[in-house]
Amino acid sequence: MQTSIQLKEICTINPMCVLQTAILADVLEMMANHRISSIVVVEGKRPVGIFTERDALRIIPELLNTKTTLIGSVMSDVPVVAPMHLDLFEAYHLCAQENLRHLIVVDSTGHLYGIATDNDFMKLLGFDVLSGQEVVENIMHKNIHTLAKHDTLHDAITLMMKSNASGVVITEADMPIGIVTERDLVRLGRDHANGNMVLAEVMSSPVICVNSQRSIYFAIEHMREQKVRTLVVVNNQGLLDGLMTEHDIVKKIESHYVHMLNKIIKRQADDIVRIRKELDERHVLSAVLHESLGVSLIIADPDKKVRYLNPAASVLFGITHEHIDGEQLELLFTQANMPVDHLLIALDKVEAGESYEYDLAHQMKDEIFELHVRMAPIQDQDNHLLGFVQTIQDETDKKHSERKLKQAASIFDNTIEGIIITDANANILSVNPAFMKITGYEEDEVRGRNPKVLSSGRQDKAFYGRMWDSLKASGYWQGELWNRRKSGETYAEWLTISAILDAKKQVKNYIAVFADITSSKLAHDEFEFLAHHDPLTKLPNRLLFNARLSHSLSRTKRTGDLVAVLMIDLDGFKLINDHYGHQAGDRVLEVVAERLMAHTRGEDTVARLGGDEFVVVLEDMTDYQGAMDVANKLIASISQPIMLIESTVSVTASVGIALSFNAGDNPKILVASADDALYQAKSAGKNTAICAQLQS
Repeated sequence: MQTSIQLKEICTINPMCVLQTAILADVLEMMANHRISSIVVVEGKRPVGIFTERDALRIIPELLNTKTTLIGSVMSDVPVVAPMHLDLFEAYHLCAQENLRHLIVVDSTGHLYGIATDNDFMKLLGFDVLSGQEVVENIMHKNIHTLAKHDTLHDAITLMMKSNASGVVITEADMPIGIVTERDLVRLGRDHANGNMVLAEVMSSPVICVNSQRSIYFAIEHMREQKVRTLVVVNNQGLLDGLMTEHDIVKKIESHYVHMLNKIIKRQADDIVRIRKELDERHVLSAVLHESLGVSLIIADPDKKVRYLNPAASVLFGITHEHIDGEQLELLFTQANMPVDHLLIALDKVEAGESYEYDLAHQMKDEIFELHVRMAPIQDQDNHLLGFVQTIQDETDKKHSERKLKQAASIFDNTIEGIIITDANANILSVNPAFMKITGYEEDEVRGRNPKVLSSGRQDKAFYGRMWDSLKASGYWQGELWNRRKSGETYAEWLTISAILDAKKQVKNYIAVFADITSSKLAHDEFEFLAHHDPLTKLPNRLLFNARLSHSLSRTKRTGDLVAVLMIDLDGFKLINDHYGHQAGDRVLEVVAERLMAHTRGEDTVARLGGDEFVVVLEDMTDYQGAMDVANKLIASISQPIMLIESTVSVTASVGIALSFNAGDNPKILVASADDALYQAKSAGKNTAICAQLQS
């Protein structure tokens, strides 16, 4: 009899499968044409359901339109699956426990590998298990469900569903004239049969029969030759006697195997008892002690003299068993440079009938070994001390691993960086306290979920595509991204992801380590802002103004429009500073900046060059008048009273205008021309605007 056979050795590999969106009519056609009893429904490579001949029972009664019905709506979902390495008998017992005729087989990643049916179990378990004396009568169903030929297909389906039967026999004068099975219903569903059709029109006829006194082996061969899974059993007169299916045969074979296994187990148990009686217990003990290579064993007599060392102890103490001649146990430890403090305590405990354990460090050839010592008494049935037994276990590697684990756990728990550990499918297995502090999520809230739960939406699919391409190619990715806390607040992080591989170089886990860099990002952004903006008015400073002006002039080459520069200087500002103080002067500058922004467009640039000097860049100008109109609006707005804390003040403005007729892409010429115009406006009495046009 074969043993330790795995499910992958008997199942049908790469079974037929369809997506949930497959049409029912196409599925029925596949099953009928290939004479198969099931179709696996998949999503990608993972099984999500199964459609069997049993499921076909619902098609006709429910009047399903097979050409429009999707298989996903009629399949048996949440299928029972088994790993491909599962033992044969465990697999069959799973089928029996779940009342299954089809068992979906998956590989280690959960992808579809195959499918096992009653027929697969029957072929493997073997026909030779059933003796020639086993006949069909012993395993057939005697409670047969029958109908007459004038009954309807609906009657047959109702009876099969109610009695959980795989088929109904149609009889006439107690003789079988036809049969309707689950496989027939697949064919009938494909052909759009009507439930009101009489059985004489739809039954399978003639009936494939077997005599009740024929051997089960014959019945199996008959099934195979006729390519059926159900036989009608008749007596010698040809009258209906029972029904036999593949499932009945498999159950019978299993019972034989269980009986045989019980006999083997009993025989092995009897052999063990006999062997124990025959073996010399001293020889057994000696062999066990001598072959305990992983543990040092020392046996001493009541006088604490060593009488036995096993090979491992001989290596540890540097002395062979043959040279032990009543050496004192304490002296043995001393000669090996091992401390004896705990040894003396252990000897006292053992003499009192107790056991004692302790750890010690032992140095051999520039290497320190961490040993665990246990001493116990050897006593007779009256508890008289016969000697001592001592075991010494080398736990160096174990202790080293424990320390590394503790260090790793300490780092995991105490590091300020967030850590995420996922499985190969990027589902979160564990997070550290820093992760919870940074994101606001507790571990229970994210365990089993994908880290995309943290996504802020700032990175697009292309970004994540490049990230995963790097991970797959090199097993490593590092970069900056924005995520979202549980509170909804976004934050910047510097993230490093590493793939952890197993012995087969397959991804086992991913480890992501990230640091919250939001504050440094904000500080950097603020620094960048202050480098290009006036800290008081928040307007662009001279550096940013020059850059934008150069860009505007470059743009005019494509559009043909003009750029106007308005140099603005406040009249009487120094008097406000002198009379009311610099705080009042700063408030005036802020109000002037607000008014300039309010009367210009979004595409224009308003900048403060220093002191009370402002500049405006107007794009898409067509002539002198447009720039002059804007300048007059700005002068009017600036001249409005300004409310201070305890008083009201007013300032006016002088404006010099220059248009880019001949400035080309040289901003210096344009600014210098505007400065000249501003000087003219000041000289003309202030509170006015003058335009200096560049002539071609």
